[in-house]
Amino acid sequence: MHVAVEQLEVSQEISRVLCHTDLSVSSATSRAIALAILTSPDMMREVFQSRLATICADERIISHCRSSILKKRLGSRQVIAYRLSFKNGKGQTTKPVELVGKRYADGEEGERVFRTMQMLWEAGFSVGSQFKIPQPLCYISDLKLLLQERAQGSLLPRYVGRGDAVACDRMRMVARWLATLHRHDTIPEGIVSCEDDETSIQSFASRLGERYPHLTSRLEALASAIRERITPCQDIAFTLVHGDFHPENIFVTQDGATVIDFDQFCRSDPARDLGYLIAQMRTMAYRAIGSPDAPNRLIRVLLKTYLAHLPLADREAITSRIVAFAARTWLEDLYYIFCVLEDEGPALLVTGLQEIERFVKAATVQEVVS
Repeated sequence: MHVAVEQLEVSQEISRVLCHTDLSVSSATSRAIALAILTSPDMMREVFQSRLATICADERIISHCRSSILKKRLGSRQVIAYRLSFKNGKGQTTKPVELVGKRYADGEEGERVFRTMQMLWEAGFSVGSQFKIPQPLCYISDLKLLLQERAQGSLLPRYVGRGDAVACDRMRMVARWLATLHRHDTIPEGIVSCEDDETSIQSFASRLGERYPHLTSRLEALASAIRERITPCQDIAFTLVHGDFHPENIFVTQDGATVIDFDQFCRSDPARDLGYLIAQMRTMAYRAIGSPDAPNRLIRVLLKTYLAHLPLADREAITSRIVAFAARTWLEDLYYIFCVLEDEGPALLVTGLQEIERFVKAATVQEVVS
């Protein structure tokens, strides 16, 4: 009965929007209704035809619009893929276009991310470069929808458990993409600094301690050790950082790398992105094949390639800071897995705590991945 009522509400909302051409999706709109609107072929075809001048040039008419939900997120964002088929003014079918739409509950956040992507696109992460982002097409404020081209290539997780020449070449592309971002010599206004690490680290440890009381003292000690390693980083010259440099946000080909998802983009220590990626690769390898050390060769390639872009005097310092952010990432992952997802995996919890200890005790990241 409940499902039937919800389906009726969704149908009524779509009918209302179609009748009144009211495309607004407010924060009060339910996820089901928002998704129904954003995946409606008729409605979205009209939206794209009227608002995407860059892809509807030369009198092209959108003949078909197909959609599929890419991610059903626990948080505030919904991600949808669109495939648009066209006919030109002569009625001839032209090449289809693939887009990705991200719907934000917070419209200001969506606008901020769109501006960030525009800035990076204009700074050279665009067509013709080896190191790209998806082209940002527009931000539709009444739908709270950011539209971008769909990234091409293979996701980095395909290579995480490998150490062959192809995988190493892909990893070099990733390192060079990141070094290019971190070398960006101007930080535009409106790019905020990262959130307070001390507060978040304490929160992660406290929540895990509530779920596993017998680990409280150990978690508090680890949190304190991470904070001590990160605190000195406050004196480091901040750069632009991706903030969520996860393997699943990185597409690679033999010719370059494309990175997506700039929701956490900010000013921070460049070691943050490196520590985050390294920890996520080790987490991913452990969950896939039972060994966090499996991607060590790729991580060494990442570090060697990235460090080659730094002055000699800066290389040792950043490798000593990377371990702090890798430890922080593992702590955050454990919090998310066990406190948010409420997963039950004691082996992962044990391994995660051991990983945090390895990182906070290491002088440099090379000690962990050698």
